[in-house]
Amino acid sequence: MVPDFRGMQALNAWLAGHDAGVLLQGTEPDGPAPLTDGVVVAQRPAPGSVVHRWDVITVWLRDEPGDGAGDREPREPSPPIGALSRELPGEIPE
Repeated sequence: MVPDFRGMQALNAWLAGHDAGVLLQGTEPDGPAPLTDGVVVAQRPAPGSVVHRWDVITVWLRDEPGDGAGDREPREPSPPIGALSRELPGEIPE
């Protein structure tokens, strides 16, 4: 059965499709844009459809909203200098 890829980030959807035994492609498979950026907003065949292993699922993407900054990691607060070097594997810091 075809998983529901809608709402997933494109690369995560592609990986989930591979795990489910289907191949995902965009609406322009020979186009310049790879299936790695954006969010899946529609797909064909529909979720729950029965397909053969490694059949192609076409997905429609929209760009993710954002400021284009790239990294989404927190910048503050930074750990104290030397704090991470004191941690040993398997220990829980106090």
